[in-house]
Amino acid sequence: MLAGNGGTVLFYVSGHDTTVTRRLVDFLQQSDFAGVVFTKQPMEGTFTLEQANIQNDRAPDIVMAFRWDASRNQFGCAGMIDADWQRAAGKGTHATLSRFDMHNTLIAAGPDFKRCETNNLPSGNIDLAPTILQILRIKPAQKMDGRILSEAMTVPTSSQKVDTKTIESIKHFQSGTWRQSLQISRVGSTIYLDEGNGAFAKEPAATDLPRNR
Repeated sequence: MLAGNGGTVLFYVSGHDTTVTRRLVDFLQQSDFAGVVFTKQPMEGTFTLEQANIQNDRAPDIVMAFRWDASRNQFGCAGMIDADWQRAAGKGTHATLSRFDMHNTLIAAGPDFKRCETNNLPSGNIDLAPTILQILRIKPAQKMDGRILSEAMTVPTSSQKVDTKTIESIKHFQSGTWRQSLQISRVGSTIYLDEGNGAFAKEPAATDLPRNR
């Protein structure tokens, strides 16, 4: 069963059949549209759902993010992607691992935030709740997934630094090689996916070598 989500497709395999899942992954890795493939169970040439922080009891067997590139559309906006439906120009989509899709803008204003300040530390939706609770001086009942955006506040709670790394996964086929990568940043204990992409490169066709006479 397929569940489309714009720039990502979720695949649910009946009975979690390993053979069917592997065949599907092999097909995606040799396609001209797959960008990054995640699997519930570790498989060659993929990342696990756990590495994307989307592992849970109801998670699909495979998650595929479509391929993207930095080319521009007719309006001059960079970041073109494949997707699971066609939309008219200018309507866009979402849920890819394109850096143009992932790098959004958050604007915060109020007495608790610095004025005219720009900060490039990674942040995400999961950071909003702990930040708001900090402003309201409410201590959460349990540890939250996100972090307090203290670098943007007038009274920082702690110093923040970012650690970034890129991981890669490869699968070799007779006809070529699949290679995908994922850039991950960590601020404190909070992990962010910055961007990811992949492609299948066909092996060059064999040619006859000239014979010595």
